[in-house]
Amino acid sequence: MQQVNAPSVRWEWIGEAWNLFTKQWSVWVVMILVTCLVVGLIYLPLYFIAIFSLVPSVSEDGVVTPASGFLPIVIFPVMYLAIVCAMSYLFGGLYSAAFKQIRGEQIAVGDLFSGGRYFSRMIGAAVLIGIASIIGSMLCLIPGLIVGGLAFLTAPMIVEGGKGTIDAIKASVEVTKRDWIMFTLFAIALALIAGAGGIACGVGVLATYPLLFLGHALAYRDLVGMPGAHSQGQFMPPPPPPDYRDYAPAQTPAQPQAPAWTPPPNYGSTPAPEPAAKTCPHCGATLARAVNFCNQCGRPLRGA
Repeated sequence: MQQVNAPSVRWEWIGEAWNLFTKQWSVWVVMILVTCLVVGLIYLPLYFIAIFSLVPSVSEDGVVTPASGFLPIVIFPVMYLAIVCAMSYLFGGLYSAAFKQIRGEQIAVGDLFSGGRYFSRMIGAAVLIGIASIIGSMLCLIPGLIVGGLAFLTAPMIVEGGKGTIDAIKASVEVTKRDWIMFTLFAIALALIAGAGGIACGVGVLATYPLLFLGHALAYRDLVGMPGAHSQGQFMPPPPPPDYRDYAPAQTPAQPQAPAWTPPPNYGSTPAPEPAAKTCPHCGATLARAVNFCNQCGRPLRGA
């Protein structure tokens, strides 16, 4: 078993389960109606037989013969065992339909009767969890509720995970034990919401009871992982906050720089140019340029 997310409860599963129900509500209503009828056909006849067997009989002479009470002792265990068997079979089909819809497939009423391959494992889990819940409930009720929270994912582990009864219970406990308080509260809340439809003359359960199977399936999808799950509405962890260290600080525009100062030219210190030609004072020769000695007589010109 490989968890895809941390084992924590998401109350958004209830809202998402309702959205899934509304998309194919007609199929879910029929499947829940058939489930109720099957359970009712098992429960009501045996119940009335057991009740009437407790009524004392009166003979024609007016003699009242008290009921022995033996028949109810036999009928009630048989009745409850039959109901557990029927619900284990049908619940396997309802969980299978829930996972099928989460994959984005179209469900059908026939999916209700697809729980045969899960029957023995589902009934085994129902018996073991039921016994543990009864024992826990005898200890101030709260331990019995905790058993329901720890075993919250047992049925999905069987139907979708393909595990055996014991392995499914162990796997469910392994996932839920880290947040067992919230899983216990969520299991109670989901069961109350699913059964709340019974207030409206029992008709409302046709719309609320599917949330039980869809809620379990959505929890399995997010906490354990489900190949082929429909991506729409699937929980994804929020993206991490941006790391502002990766961003360079904004660059301020460069301020214009003053040009480097250069001293102005000193026009007053410029030497006067020498004359282009010069006459020798000794021999009178005209020289082409200013020199120190005459080119004709060879005498020095300076000091002349």
